Amino acid sequence: MRYIVIRSHLLNEINRIELKKGDRVVRAEEYIGNPLWKNWVYCISQDTLQEGWIPRLYLEDLGEESILTEDYSSRELPASPGDLLQCRRMVNQWGYCRRLGDGTEGWIPLDCLEPLPEE
Repeated sequence: MRYIVIRSHLLNEINRIELKKGDRVVRAEEYIGNPLWKNWVYCISQDTLQEGWIPRLYLEDLGEESILTEDYSSRELPASPGDLLQCRRMVNQWGYCRRLGDGTEGWIPLDCLEPLPEE
């Protein structure tokens, strides 16, 4: 589905994590901030020591650690009002989208977007 950005989203790459299906992570904490953003888990990769937020949906728990059930990148998508996006996946009130025009991809909060009418 296509969306228009109605509120700016600034890039937050402080804790960017890139993982492949089957990678192991240690779960550090559950997100407890904005109640709309439930089911995010702060994790640390056992192989690369990268850390970042991962949707619980992408994790299969194995005791105190988890394995990734699919490839995942925490890359966020900076966007300005008026940008047009194509959302590929929606998870926990965030969308993984591609900006139409330059093809840049990343996560953006759904409350920054408004759906466009179907053509």
